[in-house]
Amino acid sequence: MAVTGTLGCGFISAASNLAGNLSTISDLADKITKSEQATFQATYRLQDGTSVTVAQKPPSATTASDKSRYISTADAFYLCDRSTGDWVCQRSPNSGGGDANSAAVAAGVGGNGFISAPLAVAVLTASVVVPNAHVDKSTQTIAGQNSTCAKVSNLAQAQQGNETSKVTDFTVCVTDSGVLARFAGTTTDGTKANIELTGYSGSVDDGLLQPPAGAKITDVGQLDVPSPAAT
Repeated sequence: MAVTGTLGCGFISAASNLAGNLSTISDLADKITKSEQATFQATYRLQDGTSVTVAQKPPSATTASDKSRYISTADAFYLCDRSTGDWVCQRSPNSGGGDANSAAVAAGVGGNGFISAPLAVAVLTASVVVPNAHVDKSTQTIAGQNSTCAKVSNLAQAQQGNETSKVTDFTVCVTDSGVLARFAGTTTDGTKANIELTGYSGSVDDGLLQPPAGAKITDVGQLDVPSPAAT
């Protein structure tokens, strides 16, 4: 009877922990998803000190750094680069179904350590099913915005494969309006990645939602997506 009682308490505790994790993580993921139709402009500082600006004014959105810019409009997708000096842009048609590679393109434009909101949602969602994952919830003010944060830890043992470096924990913060405010992660070899919101506005610089002035534009069937290391 004592063993049965112990097992029952253990199961209830585990189930309660899973339910709490699911609620916290789902709330954050839902906030980010619901903000997809919002108008805002957000500036982020990356681990290496560089800045990336994310702006959206539906149906248009952009991810822009000093040397790269990815723009999504109702009619077309643009990928612009000026690593060689002058702005050059690829333009591919938007057939109305969206760009399945948008998150990857945004990550490439942002550079090493940048994570887009859709990727943050994917990471949050995946962590829900990790056995023994531990979630700590907190509230913070980031760039003047009230934010809810979740630190997810105890992840390394659940990762399969032969990778020498695995994620041990990550923290995601989301503002009350659903904008990604912080993403920070640590791997087993001690490597850290971090982006943090440094500026936020409910209005957008419309110039960011179009190719840079004077850019040479080439029409392509599909955008040639850069890797983060190449930006």
